[in-house]
Amino acid sequence: MAFICFMLVICSLNINAQVSLVQNVIDKIGSYKNFSYQSINRLKELFANDTIMKQCNSLFLKAPEDKNFGYLFKIETQNANDKLAYTDLYNGQNLLHINSENSTYEIQGDLSFNMQATLPGFLRWILSRLEKPSSRTVKMNDTTINAINSYHLIATVYDTVINKERNYTDVHLFIDELSGMPSVIIITSRNTTYGNGISNYYSESRYFDYKFNQDNVDIASMTIPKGLHSKKAQAELPKEQRALLTLGSVAPGWILYDAKDKKMTLAQLKGKVVLIDFFFIGCFGCMESLKPLNKLHEKYNNQNVAMVSLTFRDSKKSAAAFAKNYNIKYPIYINANDVVKSYNVEVFPTFYFIDKKGKIANVIVGYGGDFEKKVTSIVAKLLNE
Repeated sequence: MAFICFMLVICSLNINAQVSLVQNVIDKIGSYKNFSYQSINRLKELFANDTIMKQCNSLFLKAPEDKNFGYLFKIETQNANDKLAYTDLYNGQNLLHINSENSTYEIQGDLSFNMQATLPGFLRWILSRLEKPSSRTVKMNDTTINAINSYHLIATVYDTVINKERNYTDVHLFIDELSGMPSVIIITSRNTTYGNGISNYYSESRYFDYKFNQDNVDIASMTIPKGLHSKKAQAELPKEQRALLTLGSVAPGWILYDAKDKKMTLAQLKGKVVLIDFFFIGCFGCMESLKPLNKLHEKYNNQNVAMVSLTFRDSKKSAAAFAKNYNIKYPIYINANDVVKSYNVEVFPTFYFIDKKGKIANVIVGYGGDFEKKVTSIVAKLLNE
């Protein structure tokens, strides 16, 4: 009994030390009126083979009166060509997404998710997980990463067994021993609940060039740049104004190729009921729909029904590996950016139903638990027409 009590005390002290380590970083950041940093993120998505790179310049202004977050911020994201791609700006009232290419901005609805993606938000999230009994944390030996001597903390924030397969998410936090600031955060995850395959995720963010209490940072730094015009998000528009194709209108034609360079046109499918799945690899709702789509394809395989998935973002290599890993039987066509635009698709996944005459018959935006039932009902009706 004495030994068990001793181990519980040691475990409690270890957790408290890890909580203190993260809390110290949060307190250090909070002691400055403003701070900035640069970051480079390498992301190998949960469902893809491609590695996505992005670089961000982030600026934060402390705002104690702000009850949502406590900071105003501006995060500029550059693409692979070092050209400014977009800016996310929180001004205390709204979170704005600014598109540099077309000089527009739109209001983002989900504040909590986007704020968690910032460094201060993510540190708070890690701290909240450390304080949960379901999480397991380990303080590793001090190490060197990117030539920086760092403290190393691992938090296992999700760990379970599904069908004899381990599913988990680990967060590795490296803190520069000299500056006391995060130098690297790595997230690794394994998931077997989507489709019929194993999904592995790897994200590595490197933080550098910290600057504190800069003289030229004030509320004016968080205002919308001149020359921009507002673009209303789809969710803000009245239902009748949302940019979906009119039911009964002729479906826009397209010519696409799959990962094996096999050509397909919408015209070839005329006379069939067509279900078009607009998706991209890494979209959560898209992944949720994999199992029901496979079941629906098997159900309608010998009937007058065609199912096709179109991706605007994923490469030939990724699409091929994706289909193989998740045992997808229906075809996936790539380079569908123009088709996405012609069908006014703003939300992923979006499912268009085309009748035997080549006209828009129905549409489902997003994925829900009754998806398979809805699709079955729509297809049955169209087959009987």
